[in-house]
Amino acid sequence: MKPNRSSWILRAFLIAVACLLVESDPALAQLGGGTQIVFDPTMFARQMQQLQQETTTVTNLAQQLQYVIKNTTGGGAGVWQSNQNLLTTLGNLINEQEGLSYTAQGLTQQFQQLYPGYNTATTAGVQSPRATTETTLNTLNGALASAQAQAQDFQAEQASLQGLELKNQTAVGRLQAIQVSNEIALAQVQQVQMLRQLVMAMMNSQNVAAADKLNNQVQSSLAAQALFSAPPSAGIPDIFHDAPPPPQP
Repeated sequence: MKPNRSSWILRAFLIAVACLLVESDPALAQLGGGTQIVFDPTMFARQMQQLQQETTTVTNLAQQLQYVIKNTTGGGAGVWQSNQNLLTTLGNLINEQEGLSYTAQGLTQQFQQLYPGYNTATTAGVQSPRATTETTLNTLNGALASAQAQAQDFQAEQASLQGLELKNQTAVGRLQAIQVSNEIALAQVQQVQMLRQLVMAMMNSQNVAAADKLNNQVQSSLAAQALFSAPPSAGIPDIFHDAPPPPQP
């Protein structure tokens, strides 16, 4: 069992007293042919004063040592945890809803195939209006699901913040306080990441919705142009050229 600070100071005090008694030369006097020790109160007072000063010095050193121990004691780290899995899950929610997500492989090619109005020079692989509408609605639904998943994580975030607050209140030294500050900084970076993911989901939804609207306009315009520029079908008379002449009076 380690001795506490009081017993350690008392031991230092006794050692200092012993050293002073050993080093001090007693005053001697000869009376009637014999040698007797003469007590000098002044010298004793000086020795007591010196001993008190040394005791104060030892006490201050012990306090400084305690401060050093506290300031170099860790224990405020470990609250922060990576949220990479959560970010990945949020990004994949739109795909799970069968929408067009920013996390999809070959996103540019899928976008061009789904919305052929993006490139009017080709109509290869044209999707039906119903398919594009369903994909757009699924994308919007996936974005809502991503936002909902973030909201459901608020409880876990509050628990982490409460843990940081407890460590902040119980920090006993400089190192623990610094570690808590670092944990708070890491939590702030995570919040910025979550905000960026939410902005990306919103951009994803807005772009898909805008693409669907523009694609419908382009398809309608192309259909109208094809109708007016198509030649008359065989077997259908031209009302202006093939009509019989009017009867003569």
